[in-house]
Amino acid sequence: MCRKTTGVAVCVAVFLIMPLLFSCAHARPPKPGPDFVWVDAHRAPNGTMIEGHWKYVGTDTPGKTWIPAHRAPNGTWIPGHWKDVPQPKKRGVWVPGHYGPKGRWIPGRWK
Repeated sequence: MCRKTTGVAVCVAVFLIMPLLFSCAHARPPKPGPDFVWVDAHRAPNGTMIEGHWKYVGTDTPGKTWIPAHRAPNGTWIPGHWKDVPQPKKRGVWVPGHYGPKGRWIPGRWK
């Protein structure tokens, strides 16, 4: 009788704890500030998976740009962060960073 009760208790405990463990594995990173919206994971037009990330939707900050979280070409995960924008070229236009058609992050640059 003791074994049966213990087995049931263990099963119930595992059943209750497992969802908590799995929910933490996919938790989104903390919101970086008030002018950010969460973009759910999605597929690029070529089928490459783009993970969920924070997108900055606020007004431009002079001299800075928000780089969303992305994978580097070597596969390393780069968390979202602010980056100083280089000084503009004469009559240059800033092209913000974006995900290309193949799902790869293309950094912002002066054109």
